[in-house]
Order: sequence, then C-alpha cells, then structure tokens
Amino acid sequence: MSQDLIKYKKNIKEAINNGVFFLLICGAYQLFGKYYKGVEGNIIPGLEVFDYYTEASSNRKKRCIGNIVIESSLAGNQTKIIGFENHGGQTYNISNPFGKVLFGNGNKFSDEFEGFFIENVIATYLHGPLLSKNPELTDYIIKYCLDRKYNENISLEPLDDNFENLCRKQLLDRFLNSDKKS
Repeated sequence: MSQDLIKYKKNIKEAINNGVFFLLICGAYQLFGKYYKGVEGNIIPGLEVFDYYTEASSNRKKRCIGNIVIESSLAGNQTKIIGFENHGGQTYNISNPFGKVLFGNGNKFSDEFEGFFIENVIATYLHGPLLSKNPELTDYIIKYCLDRKYNENISLEPLDDNFENLCRKQLLDRFLNSDKKS
C-alpha cells in the first residue's frame, strides 16, 4: 500500500496544503510520517508529509492496547475524545498533538500526548467507533468540510445527541474515575 501511495505523495501534500480534510487512523497516521521502522530494523518509507516517524517496539508482545481518552481542542472548544488504541508502533517527533492523554497510552507507551493535529488533518491511534462515540469530533469534521466547500461559516442545526452523550458519560466515568491509568 505504501508504495502505491508514494506515487501520489506530491498530490497528497498539495491536497493538504489546499485544505482538504484527512482523518488518518493507525497505519495511515504512520504512513504520513517520515518512515516506519519495523522490529527487524526494516524501514518502510512514509509519505514525508509530516516530520514525525514511527518505530516498532522491540518486544513484539508489548502493544499499546485498550481504551483511551484524550482531551483535545476542536475549533477552540475543549472536548474529551474516547477511542480504542491497538498499536505496537511508537510515534516520535510530534509537533502538534491531537490531544493530551487522560487515560490510556497515546503515541508511545504511557505517553502524555496522542496523535497529530492541524486544522484539516487528524492523525490518531484511536480506533473503534471513533465518530459515533464523539459527536463533537464528527461535527467538527462535517463543519470544516462544509465551510471549505461553500467558503463560508456554515451553522449546523444541532442533532439530538442525548443517547450518544449518555453513553459517553458512562464511558468517561468508567475510564477517568478508575484507580489506574491503563
């Protein structure tokens, strides 16, 4: 896959510079960096869109895996984002993290920060039903894309997120009020 995308590196960089929105999860997050270094030392070149890079843990059995909560600022609004991480790669040299880890690992084992974020790129290790668990994140992406398409500040009509927010509250209470950080 990486060799196929490398052919389009210039176009991808141009799209990002022109404001096209990208949501990059796990391997895609890693691929947009400088490189991925495997356990045996093999280097998989990245697209070099961003300056970060990823190296696999020397212990194949050790992974950042489990529920995760980060605090992020989306368009100036602080929000907690819930996800599930499952990665052995440890990502370094992050200039602008997606959020501060409140529960879980993040970019590296027990890291303080998770992901990478600029206005039109969210790169993250948060898997799972990321968008359905995080209505504010989904709204941010939709609004960003509509504003870009129509070149104006679109006002979204609020949806009834009561059920989603009840689920979020239960998860946040469980994860953030536990006795240990995973």
